[in-house]
Amino acid sequence: MGAAGWIANSGAVRPSFNVLSLEDVCKYYGERAVFDHVSWSMPDDARVGLVGLNGAGKTTLLRMIAGVIEPDSGRISRPQRTRVGYLAQDSPEIGGRTLIDETLSALSEISAANQRRLELEHILAQETSGPRHDAALTELGEILSELERHDFYTAESRAEAVLFGLGFTPADLKRDVAEFSGGIRMRIALAKLLLQKPEFMMLDEPTNHLDIEARNWLEDYLSSYPGGLIVVSHDRYFLDRVTRRTLEVARGKLVEYQGNYSAYLVKREERFAAEVAAYEKQREEIEHMEAFISRFRYQASKAKLVQSRVKQLEKIERLQPPVGAERPPAINFPRAQRSGRRVLELRGAVKRYGELTVYDGIDLTIERGAKIALVGPNGAGKSTLMKLLAGIEPLTAGERIVGHNVSTAYFAQDLSESLDYAKSVFDELHDHCEGMTTLEVRNLLAAMLFSGDDVLKRTGVLSGGERSRLALAKVLARRSNCLLLDEPTNNLDIVAKDSLLEALQRFEGTVVIVSHDRYILNELVSQVYEVGHGHATLYLGNYDDYLARKEQEQGAAGAPPPAQAAVQKRSTPPPASSPNGKVRPQLDRQAQRRLERNKKMRRELEERIEAMEAQRASLGEEMNDPNFYLARKDANEMIARYDSLGREIERLYNDLMKLDSGNP
Repeated sequence: MGAAGWIANSGAVRPSFNVLSLEDVCKYYGERAVFDHVSWSMPDDARVGLVGLNGAGKTTLLRMIAGVIEPDSGRISRPQRTRVGYLAQDSPEIGGRTLIDETLSALSEISAANQRRLELEHILAQETSGPRHDAALTELGEILSELERHDFYTAESRAEAVLFGLGFTPADLKRDVAEFSGGIRMRIALAKLLLQKPEFMMLDEPTNHLDIEARNWLEDYLSSYPGGLIVVSHDRYFLDRVTRRTLEVARGKLVEYQGNYSAYLVKREERFAAEVAAYEKQREEIEHMEAFISRFRYQASKAKLVQSRVKQLEKIERLQPPVGAERPPAINFPRAQRSGRRVLELRGAVKRYGELTVYDGIDLTIERGAKIALVGPNGAGKSTLMKLLAGIEPLTAGERIVGHNVSTAYFAQDLSESLDYAKSVFDELHDHCEGMTTLEVRNLLAAMLFSGDDVLKRTGVLSGGERSRLALAKVLARRSNCLLLDEPTNNLDIVAKDSLLEALQRFEGTVVIVSHDRYILNELVSQVYEVGHGHATLYLGNYDDYLARKEQEQGAAGAPPPAQAAVQKRSTPPPASSPNGKVRPQLDRQAQRRLERNKKMRRELEERIEAMEAQRASLGEEMNDPNFYLARKDANEMIARYDSLGREIERLYNDLMKLDSGNP
């Protein structure tokens, strides 16, 4: 993570209107123009989704705007007195500090300002007048404004709130960051950037290592973020919620669309249709001219006409094939024999690791053709259940039953470690596919984002993400009728995800999937298993249906009951419902009383926050007075009161957030 730097601003909390702009920017990698004389601008309240094919230049654009790399020509204008923050895709090298200290290190510059505040207060305590006193007093006023602008005194509580939102626990706060995996270190980098609150944020795949709960929290956080955002993400739900403009990178140019990702898709199709029509029309005109020239080139009577057509042809500025024609080929699975009706069963399944019980006697049955999602927070046991179904992990107790003619194919991220690093990408897939032609192998590789000379690379030189995509391709190339897929879309862009989704929708066999992509879960699955606390509970429908049912249960019972040991199909109305599905009046009254109580508590909290913020603002005005230390004998007490009010306001805001989330 890096930033283009920041300059202290002793004025308002943030500028009312700043514009970041690109003017005639060019960037080359070798002879390839990644950006070819592009100009574009965004205000500091813009919410921009940056989209384009892999390799189009999205990351390069973010790095240029953040000042990490420079354009080869042209100019990038960043507003003065603002900060540009950047979240990179690669995991930072960190260690030697606790999680909370590493996160707070993001405020090192403002921490230095606070240290200077202490030095100035010491000077003012020793000297009551004179030039040194006056200079210290003036500098102190500026620093106090800067500390207030960055909410420095609530930094630790804000850092904890961000870390908890991103899925860390109180026990993690004192752990050395070196203990965390690369994916978790990316969460730490994100937390540090969010704590900085830069006026412009460049986020390159911020959701890559987040589970659904953390993604939802980040969506809420960014939706109300006061600064400008440019986001690269392969999660269309995330883009729809967070962005209001979409910037497409293609062939060295930038094309902007108003609206979020879904609106962009509609407008892009309209634009694509118009460009295709123009391209086809021009191609017909060119072919007609070339045919005329070829036919009459050697006829003296037609010499003038031929020369005229040749000149016309030379003047035509030829259109390129429209962007959008690069859609990868469809994924086609090798045909497999039909399985029996019951594909996989677990009976009384128990799984323990030492004293830790992950599953305690679960029963589940997976039938032919089912499309099933496993959901639950990180650590709930989704991957463990997938391994039990695949037979990768042995049961501690109970029974795993495989149905008639069932052939399973299992994908997990660590399968990339089993690749033969001496082989080429093409050979590694070709040597393990079953019943696929050379063209079908190449098409599958193209769908997994390997095109052109990429298929000739040695597997050993691939990045971690590329190896994971190749491992996924090997799983898809197997002749199987039951796919067990643990996070298959982590390293795919949106276009590749769509290709995989379409293939899975056409797949006649059975699919069990773990994914944090809500679009996949909604468009593919018809059953959802919620796992956790040693149990698994089945909900019928897609992911949105599951969420609605959970909300219904919580509204009826106040909180969801512990999951039963055996899997239960939730095909009947909730326990608190009457036969016609309507909630009983007494529960309506209970819900109404809870609603009124929560409204009262919320109103009281808001009134207390408003009163304390007024007190703190009043203290802040007095403390910013140049004669503050001369006029007030209780200056230190006032500063302490100011700090205390800040901490109390933060605590009340946390209470308000808990109340709004239904966990008072």
